[in-house]
Amino acid sequence: MPQTPNLAVTASASFPDSEVFGVKLVNNRPTRATFSFSNDEPEAVVLRYIGGHLATPEGPTGPSQVIRNLTATQYNVEIPAGEKETIQYSFINEMHPQDLRLNLMAVLVAGQAEKQALYTMQVYNETVSVVEAPMSWFDPQMYVLSLRP
Repeated sequence: MPQTPNLAVTASASFPDSEVFGVKLVNNRPTRATFSFSNDEPEAVVLRYIGGHLATPEGPTGPSQVIRNLTATQYNVEIPAGEKETIQYSFINEMHPQDLRLNLMAVLVAGQAEKQALYTMQVYNETVSVVEAPMSWFDPQMYVLSLRP
């Protein structure tokens, strides 16, 4: 059973391709996230998975609702005691343009073999924008002619 993180591990997510105006999820293009973990536990911890979901923002119409689960990626990376680790995670989406909540989670295992515990840690939970890919004059699809009889 996953536990609430009472773990001396800190984690953050950043988006190297993001703009000044926030994180944009461009349809049909990979969104890359860089996770940074710092293990202040006396023993090593193992990063098992990173995954998450996209949800509607909370608002006057009601509570947030999950509309798309993201693929969970297995890592099995050991983070030694007192060390830091950086992990890359990416996903691709195809949705109507809109603002959504992006929630990214990490699943960690800590403890000795006989007393291992599974921990789920929320790493990112912010509003992002789903957008279409920008058009380019060099895109050959712009020049496809429709041939009708």
